[in-house]
Amino acid sequence: MFEQLLSRRFHIARHRAGPYSEERQRYLAFLIEEGRSRSTLRTMPSLLYSLAQYLPLDRSAITPAQVETSAERWARTLRRSSKCRHAAETWFIYHATKWLRFLGRLHEERVEQPFSSQLEAFLHFEVGERGLSPATTAIETIHLRRLLTWISEQHKTLAQVTPDDFSRYFSTVAVQRRWKRTTISLGVNAFRNFFRFAESRQWCVKGLAATIDAPRIYHLERVPRGPAWGDVQRLMVASRGDSATDIRDHAILALLVVYGFRSGEVRLLRLEDIDWGKETIHVRRSKQRKSQRYPLVREVGEAILRYLREVRPQCREREVFLTLKHPYGRLSSGGFGTMVQKRLRALGVVLPCYGPHALRHACATHLLAKGFSLKEIGDHLGHVSPVATQMYAKVDLTALCEVGQIDLHDLADFAERSARAATPIYPRGSMSALLAVATISLGGLA
Repeated sequence: MFEQLLSRRFHIARHRAGPYSEERQRYLAFLIEEGRSRSTLRTMPSLLYSLAQYLPLDRSAITPAQVETSAERWARTLRRSSKCRHAAETWFIYHATKWLRFLGRLHEERVEQPFSSQLEAFLHFEVGERGLSPATTAIETIHLRRLLTWISEQHKTLAQVTPDDFSRYFSTVAVQRRWKRTTISLGVNAFRNFFRFAESRQWCVKGLAATIDAPRIYHLERVPRGPAWGDVQRLMVASRGDSATDIRDHAILALLVVYGFRSGEVRLLRLEDIDWGKETIHVRRSKQRKSQRYPLVREVGEAILRYLREVRPQCREREVFLTLKHPYGRLSSGGFGTMVQKRLRALGVVLPCYGPHALRHACATHLLAKGFSLKEIGDHLGHVSPVATQMYAKVDLTALCEVGQIDLHDLADFAERSARAATPIYPRGSMSALLAVATISLGGLA
């Protein structure tokens, strides 16, 4: 292994005779397989040699504190400024931690999650019995860990939890984190599910879950928050470029705009999901536990193909879109959202939300403007229930204008003639309700 990275015989012999030569060679082979750059691999043999000298490898397990002590000793031997020594010390700690973790010699103290056994049993029930998706249980886990940690800090058990504790929790944590009604509602839903399960196991008092109040969330109270289609077109034009970042981001944005995919569906897209022969793309809907196939649009296919040929690194990862720096891996949800947010903000548009989901809303709104029905839009977005697509009816300006163009004078005359008839055409109250709907629609358009 040293022969592949070192050219001088003296250096090769020195590294072979050095301490823990076999462990260092195994780690170098792992870095090569991981796809590290040539410049990085050239610096690693000398760094690993220093790690083998300064780390207490005679012990079976090494703690992070011992790694930091070894890094300080090594940095003091360097004839550099204090700022450069601090950077070198950080570099030492980073690579020493990775090497020891690779060897299985790093002793990392894990903080025990309060009520971990109860939480694990509940999550097993949610997935195994209720059949919830990993995305849903992940959100529940975040809220429950935060609540259970707070309960533990209050020195209480689950049997001692009272309704007042939930009020105090939301009055402190929710206010500090500036949670909105939707975030609080998600937390309340997770708490109710957990404590219903806890009641069935007799971990808490009966009826506790029913006392957890949630803020009122009105059905379909929001309007889809997406950029105008003209801004979407400007976004696609601005992302065209010859840099590695532009080529990758342009392919990602094309999938979000054309197909309305969710961010997780794009991040988890694999190489085998694209059938170049049949010109189809296969996406896994983790939220609904199903999959869909779409025809591969020419512009999208060309953008992905250019990324695969010119930018994507050769590594063992199977995801289509990877990071641009070593070590290569799938894109994180935070980095993915930040990329879309920066490109939308660069356009100078003002939006309530700048994340990837805004482009999903823009795709649906554009399809609605082109005359597609809500059923067709729901099928395109992968909605299981038509209720999920009903929110886009609010932005169907064509249909709203048709309602607003109703002649109220003719409608009032027709209502009066119906009232004088022996047998009313409509039940009592329905005509006034129709007049109210028309008036509300006209008022809203004005």
